[in-house]
Amino acid sequence: MATKLDTAAMNELFIDVPWDAAIDVGPTGEYIEVVDFDPASGVYYRPVDLNDPILLAQDGIAPSESDPQFHQQMVYAVAMKTICNFQKALGRVAFWADREFMVDGEHRSQFVRRLRIYPHALRDRNAYYSPAKKALLFGYFPVTRKDKECTPGTIVFTCLSHDIVAHEVTHALLDGVHPRFNEPTNSDVHAFHEAFSDIVALFQHFSHPQVIEHQIRRTRGNLETENVLSQLAQQFGATTGRGSSLRDALGAEDANGKWQPRNPDPQALEKTAEPHARGAILVAAASCHFGWQVDSGLFLD
Repeated sequence: MATKLDTAAMNELFIDVPWDAAIDVGPTGEYIEVVDFDPASGVYYRPVDLNDPILLAQDGIAPSESDPQFHQQMVYAVAMKTICNFQKALGRVAFWADREFMVDGEHRSQFVRRLRIYPHALRDRNAYYSPAKKALLFGYFPVTRKDKECTPGTIVFTCLSHDIVAHEVTHALLDGVHPRFNEPTNSDVHAFHEAFSDIVALFQHFSHPQVIEHQIRRTRGNLETENVLSQLAQQFGATTGRGSSLRDALGAEDANGKWQPRNPDPQALEKTAEPHARGAILVAAASCHFGWQVDSGLFLD
């Protein structure tokens, strides 16, 4: 966003997270543990100490795509914000799913204290939650496209996408609420997992007044038009050829690269089986309803 004049005003955000007395280098806290090992390079990056007086005095490390310690700070901040919002909605503390394994033919379970987060886990255009490892693994990759949005050779880090981090953390939180949602007993189970994670990531946009104010001003209050509040992972989408974002709850670009609103299709579920695409139908329905509330002025109050 810093490279575009239209969005440069909101390219940096401050995220408030609860004080964690147990926080250590990593960062490692009560709920999550950031382990910054890059298997492709065979390198452990020096872990950040968020209790360092210098960092505390300047609200953490300044945003930097080339600084692994900022990457660690980024995933910690967004993950903790997502956890806090989730707990507020639940009305109780959140738990990670137990680790399941077999010992001498007997089923055993082990309590998982912290979710592990690997900011540089793989060199790939991917990021995912591993139910077996109880960990989030984020990839990074070089840009190969060349257009007005992309410069070949630029490295894209999925751990620097607010939306991707929030999405994957929600997968882990949902697994803790109901582990059997990972079992595809029907086509809607995995679709619900994807939709719920997208909805949380999208709605978390509305917790940043700076972004809301900017987008309401830009769209003149009509949030049914193209806006970043309804878009997920803009950088990832642009650099992988998916258009202006990885997914858009309200519309998509046509063959000419012009954004068009998505028209309702009563047969969409019958024609869609892929979990992300099927889940997008629920996301669109939820987003349109929430967008009406924002336009009505309820959120602005």
